[in-house]
Amino acid sequence: MVELSVGQVSGFIAFGVFILQLFFPLALVAIAVAFLSEENSIVTWSVIGRFLHSSQWPSLLGTDTAASTGVQRRVNIASWLPTVALFLVMVASIVTPLGLYDSIEARESPSEYEFAYVRDDSAFGHGTPHRAVAPFTRNCGVDFVCPGTSVDKACRMQGLLENCTSEYDREVPQDFLNFFSKGAAKFSPSVSSIFDIQWRTYVNASDTSSKTRWYLSSAFRQLSVLILDETIKPVEGLIVDMKTGGIGFRNHTVPKESLSHGSRWTEDILFIEPETQCVDLNITLDFKLPLDATSRNYVENLILTDRGGFSALDRNSPKPNEGPNGQSNLNLRERAYAAAWMNNFLTLVYFNATDPDAEKISRLDVEKGATFPLPSFTHNTTFRVGYETIRSNLEFGEYLNLTNRRLTVNRTRENENPHGVTTENFDYITMTCGGSRVNSPAKIDSSVVGCGLLYGAANRTDGKSSLIADPGSPWSVPVYSCASALKATIRTVTLQYNGTGFDALKILSTELKHYQDKSSIPLWGVEDLEPMQLDDATPAWGILGTANSTSTKHPYNISTISQESLYLPGFVDQFSDLLNLNSPIRRRMGQNFPGTDFFLRALRSALSIDRPNTSGYQGYADYSGQSSLALYAKWQKLSESAAKAGKILDLVWTDVAANAVVGTKGWGLTAPTPSSSSSSSSKSSRKRADDTSTKQQSNMVPITVYEKRIRYRIPFAVPAFIVLACTLAVVCALIILATIGKTSLKRIRTFLDATSPGRILGIFMWPEEGKVADTKEWIKTIGVRRATAIGVGTSVDGEEGLLMSEGANRGRYDRDVAASENSNVSDAK
Repeated sequence: MVELSVGQVSGFIAFGVFILQLFFPLALVAIAVAFLSEENSIVTWSVIGRFLHSSQWPSLLGTDTAASTGVQRRVNIASWLPTVALFLVMVASIVTPLGLYDSIEARESPSEYEFAYVRDDSAFGHGTPHRAVAPFTRNCGVDFVCPGTSVDKACRMQGLLENCTSEYDREVPQDFLNFFSKGAAKFSPSVSSIFDIQWRTYVNASDTSSKTRWYLSSAFRQLSVLILDETIKPVEGLIVDMKTGGIGFRNHTVPKESLSHGSRWTEDILFIEPETQCVDLNITLDFKLPLDATSRNYVENLILTDRGGFSALDRNSPKPNEGPNGQSNLNLRERAYAAAWMNNFLTLVYFNATDPDAEKISRLDVEKGATFPLPSFTHNTTFRVGYETIRSNLEFGEYLNLTNRRLTVNRTRENENPHGVTTENFDYITMTCGGSRVNSPAKIDSSVVGCGLLYGAANRTDGKSSLIADPGSPWSVPVYSCASALKATIRTVTLQYNGTGFDALKILSTELKHYQDKSSIPLWGVEDLEPMQLDDATPAWGILGTANSTSTKHPYNISTISQESLYLPGFVDQFSDLLNLNSPIRRRMGQNFPGTDFFLRALRSALSIDRPNTSGYQGYADYSGQSSLALYAKWQKLSESAAKAGKILDLVWTDVAANAVVGTKGWGLTAPTPSSSSSSSSKSSRKRADDTSTKQQSNMVPITVYEKRIRYRIPFAVPAFIVLACTLAVVCALIILATIGKTSLKRIRTFLDATSPGRILGIFMWPEEGKVADTKEWIKTIGVRRATAIGVGTSVDGEEGLLMSEGANRGRYDRDVAASENSNVSDAK
């Protein structure tokens, strides 16, 4: 269906009005002629003449008044000018409105409006419980007490044995909380701190070692999978970027006043983003599907094929990562490449295709295209690859099944692993690539880097569709070495809202915040917890203001750095969280500090993708693609190259993180703050505040309001400009002629009277009396006399024409007198 603009409709209306302007005079004249009598008063014939000749009938029928032959040129030109003007006005009246159109535009200057909370109606809104007013608590291991907390030890002798018990006060102190919260507020009122991050779903868990005997713990449950959305969208408490990866913390608020055409505004939002680089190992896992669907073998003829990763291996080993990760030297691609090189080298050593000295590679007994058999999935292997899933793992060389392969299997192949390659050799790759380890100091330099293998989506090698799994079809799986880090940054987010509920809240754009100078970039702070190690505690982090901020004194050891983003501290390796594999969110007894925990566990989840119902993958979404062909088709596209493959891990991290946490800070709202008083009772600490009852701030939010405006496209006004120019020319000519006395109302009246049909007829029939100039006097003396239109006939001089008479008697008498007088004159001549 064609959509018409207001201007087009106006043009059609103008065209219709013009047609009616032509139609009614023509039609009414035609109708009036049908009822005209042959006998009328003289003045009536004048009115009839004006009525008939003011229409377009003379031009259409070519009557006397439209003649051009024998007419003076000036008169002829003047007679055509009204027609030309009428045509120009007609074109202008139709074309000119076509340039009109409606436009929804922003006001020139922002206005301040009060904001209010708006609840998400999606799965995230329905599945997110109201916020709990529970204290933030920390656990720094058995040998340390977290900053600002305390422990009471009591010992008593039981015989010869001393029995000691410890009771911890794990609550984060208020001054520590305020330090990071006020620092974020200094930078921007919309930027969240680490204490504005809470678990999306939670339970009240027991902690027998704390004074309160309870704490708030994560109760991760999958609400929805967003990976296929491929948009940047708001969900309850977050802005989720499913284009490039990342989550922003925002408790969503919108203008409280309903604005008919919507509004737009920008906010600075704290984002945590994954950053991944992958390198192609240039080896593939190739197999065929069984012909028998009931076969016990998942795949058949599983082989490792060299695509250049073995035969073209660089003889010079890359330098492994050494020292702390720091904040500026995280070259993830170099780490991924070094890990890929070492993985391929150890694989060659395993198959005795090279010697075990990485510094002196003297031989490579392999050619491109060489294959190495691998055991298919059976009861004695843990590695399983298939045609309908992707897989990621922190264990390099996993495809060799070194962890659970039985000794009898090793003995069945000659020359296999003669140099005794073990899982410890491959574990070294993960640790050196990651940099930060379990025993790394808990401080700003210990940035988290997670490294592992990504087995991409399989593709058929017979040229047929990879979405169809025919029995016996051949398949190939690419393998990538990937390194991932996590960083906090500030994005400038442009939001739009039209006042019709949460679905009307749109994210128009997000971009890294632009800073005018070095003094306006963020000042980041990270706890320095030495001598604690990362296994004891993950340091708190956050914005403390801008680079030129003067930090207030505080009793805590904080390291600061001024830069646009901050790599988050922590570690991830193949040994972490072995007791929590059934949950993607790390649980530390007595700790409610999601801002330091969630991103690490989400990273481990992204680096541990497996099919559902396998160890370590229970209770949350299937990111392997086995249960979603659409998701697997997306993975197939991203598995085409190493440059795209990293996005797989970024998107999985983003989805897990979005289901794990929620932001509580919104512009115009004060989020419910946890009680930090040590004296607060357990009952009061368990009180909850619904999101809709949060206290509104007094400050107003500047927004740009949209309003409806009428706009015009200038090219459509060309006909109107021509008519205006002609009008101006006519007006100027009229003024000049009137000034010099060439034209006036009196002169116009004289010519109107002189050309009136009744006047001409009256002078002809009553020459003496018809010369009266005044109209009223003429009507009294001549105009009321009657004359008859006899029609076409023969006059007294023998010519055909329109014959008129005064009336039944008077007209005949006058004709006789006239005829007699004409006869006498003729005789006299």
